Amino acid sequence: MFQHQTLRGRVISQILVVICLLILVLPLGMILLTSLQGEGATNYVAVLTTTPFALFLWNSLVVSFCTVAIVLVSAILAAYGIVILRPRGARVAMVAILAGMSLPAIALIVPLYSLVQRLGLLNTYWAVVVPLAAISIPFGVLVGANYIRGLPIELYEAARLDGAGDFRFFWSILLPICRPILAVIAIFTFLAAWNEYLLPLIFIQDTDLQVLTQVPTYFQSQRLVDTPKVFAANVLISLPIVLAYLLMQGMFRRGMSAGALK
Repeated sequence: MFQHQTLRGRVISQILVVICLLILVLPLGMILLTSLQGEGATNYVAVLTTTPFALFLWNSLVVSFCTVAIVLVSAILAAYGIVILRPRGARVAMVAILAGMSLPAIALIVPLYSLVQRLGLLNTYWAVVVPLAAISIPFGVLVGANYIRGLPIELYEAARLDGAGDFRFFWSILLPICRPILAVIAIFTFLAAWNEYLLPLIFIQDTDLQVLTQVPTYFQSQRLVDTPKVFAANVLISLPIVLAYLLMQGMFRRGMSAGALK
């Protein structure tokens, strides 16, 4: 984009880019510096050794991957039905999904707790997985439906002429094409599930089932907060998110750019 600008425009654009990068990088640098204050790298060792970090890591992985799996399957099937199959009530269903996105999660805590308690799911992984999936599915359906709607309808018509049924078209043609948007849905859902703090705190009282977002509370009390260790814990908690993005960044960028173009 810079080659189509004048020299003055290029200089201004580069300065703005550097300023934006500094705004993004400086907070991260401050977090790392704070996590190394006091005992230095020993803060990270303390987080790993004085808390059930490995157990909480496993619990977070179970909750996050189960949530992502449910959201991916539900969202892509719902988007396929709404856009391609178009059953009766498809528009009403889409409006209901959009309305569900407008509700803040905190407003659903009381009814969710009552429902989870009646189903006997308290103190289980499902007490967190099911509500998280229900909250994340509307976003997945919305972006999935927008992506499928941007695909040429001739794909479906050609598949039907070749004798492919609805399931065959979905499994063999649509799913491979939708991998970029599925990556977008997976990353956003994983991010939401991994960073969730309130639902595990309320729905899971068993310490053996707690998740990583509870680790910083081990260094907090009513009168004292060990800030460097809290920041070190947050850095360690964020590493799997960075790894997940690095592994899926290609499909994530294609999905985001395709969604923007469509």
